Amino acid sequence: MPIPDPLVLGTRGSELALRQANVVRSKLEAAGHRVELETITTRGDESTDTPISEIGEEAVFTKELDRALLDETVDLAVHSLKDIPSTIPSGLSLAAIGERADPRDAFVAHPSFDGSLQDLPEGATIATASLRRTAQLLTWRSDLDVVPVRGNVDTRIEKLAQSDWTGMVLAVAGLARLGLSVHICDRIDPSRIVPAVGQGALGIACREDHEALCDLFRKTLHHGPSGCATDAERAFLKTVGGGCQVPLGAWARMDDGALVLDACIAALDGSEHHRDQRRCAPEDGAAVGRELAADLLEMGGDQILDDVLGEQRQASSTSPFRP
Repeated sequence: MPIPDPLVLGTRGSELALRQANVVRSKLEAAGHRVELETITTRGDESTDTPISEIGEEAVFTKELDRALLDETVDLAVHSLKDIPSTIPSGLSLAAIGERADPRDAFVAHPSFDGSLQDLPEGATIATASLRRTAQLLTWRSDLDVVPVRGNVDTRIEKLAQSDWTGMVLAVAGLARLGLSVHICDRIDPSRIVPAVGQGALGIACREDHEALCDLFRKTLHHGPSGCATDAERAFLKTVGGGCQVPLGAWARMDDGALVLDACIAALDGSEHHRDQRRCAPEDGAAVGRELAADLLEMGGDQILDDVLGEQRQASSTSPFRP
């Protein structure tokens, strides 16, 4: 099949999503291709009040974009890689992984608090949309009061300023892409909070049967080291199961020619935490990700996830967003 002209790029409509889409658009245009953006509302965009884990669907930010690809309404879709489920729908391909930005989490303080994460007072209230961050924050400091928050990044920062929370945890990459790095008080070391699978990277999806497009995106948009690292992380996630709304983290990176993978599974209340690291040849990353997942599950991670998924099923059964 020939390459369409123009290429229609599907994206969510948030400011962050549009900025990410325009990064991809610019690279394709530099390679000589016209690109038009098609904004698509996903289920995760329909409500900023319901916790993602209670909506009852894994592909909460990707399903509608996947459907547009399969219906040939769009030619490619750009996602935050951490939003893409570990199993890609039949007929689609994750054709390219963009060069990864800083994968760490950031501590953003309330305007009235001039300390860092390390300076949090006893019983401080921290807001986050992530079960992963919640579990690891409470592993570190069981006295913290961790509360849920949803909405676009700028909206969350406004909510923080109007709240009595001490601070909030967001992704460094999202803040940087929006020009909001000024709000970052701390870039949290991954030894304290292991990043989300794929955090900081962009995933470019297209139809699997359109070989010319797959080749174009691979040549134009793919970053090999980022792809190698996130392949290991996604293999870990797929082996663990439960989708991306579970309290786990995985962070892979290149170090002196080797691939190093850290991963953890933690109880939501911080009472139990299983973490380990592997070092391997880059080509063995996916296999080692699966191996590390199996080891953490055997250590007790399987019971943690059973408990979390049971709670989520109960919550989603009463959610207005249940299919």
